[in-house]
Amino acid sequence: MRHKFRFLYILVPIAFVSLAAFATMGLWNWLMPSIFGFGTLTFFKALGIFALARLFFGARGFGGWHRRRLAFAGHYNLHSHAEWQQKMQGKWQNLSPEQQAKYSHRCGWRDVNKETKEDQNKS
Repeated sequence: MRHKFRFLYILVPIAFVSLAAFATMGLWNWLMPSIFGFGTLTFFKALGIFALARLFFGARGFGGWHRRRLAFAGHYNLHSHAEWQQKMQGKWQNLSPEQQAKYSHRCGWRDVNKETKEDQNKS
């Protein structure tokens, strides 16, 4: 079943980017010439503006530049994620097995106890 829809992994992003470029082009051509006297955009120029906006501002899941820019400005600590991960690992290990099962099912987390038992069995 999974292999049937493999083409969607290519078509959905292309459709999203095309729709975003058309929205950018439509909004630009509707607002900018009348407000600022700028010229109109073609689809490919709108696609370029959309790509630049993604590079400058980042997006969900692709905010690498945004994170580095905030780190440079002192508003984001690149190492805080590792610290948070260690803190959560400690909290997770203090939970009872029933609580771990409850939260792993609810949040989709992996079973840490299972992995540590497998590591101990290998030793």
